[in-house]
Amino acid sequence: MDDIEIHRKKLSFRAGHRGTKEMDMLLGNFTDKYIKLFDEVELGMLSDLLDCEDDLIYKCLLDKESLPTLMDNRVFHLLKDTAINK
Repeated sequence: MDDIEIHRKKLSFRAGHRGTKEMDMLLGNFTDKYIKLFDEVELGMLSDLLDCEDDLIYKCLLDKESLPTLMDNRVFHLLKDTAINK
């Protein structure tokens, strides 16, 4: 297994084991669906997103809080589109 596959597996685990069931499901399902399509840059964006608190991600998805620069990227916007259009 190469380094990028190991990185994907670690991110996939982190996405599905957040601490709140809702975010486990949202981020876990999103990651399962898209992680194979992400390149190294997008995997870095996903990693940064997973470093954020669940509450912040949730509020940003609902536009209840302004989007921090760290989260203002393609991966977050794809997550938001996926969550809204599900």
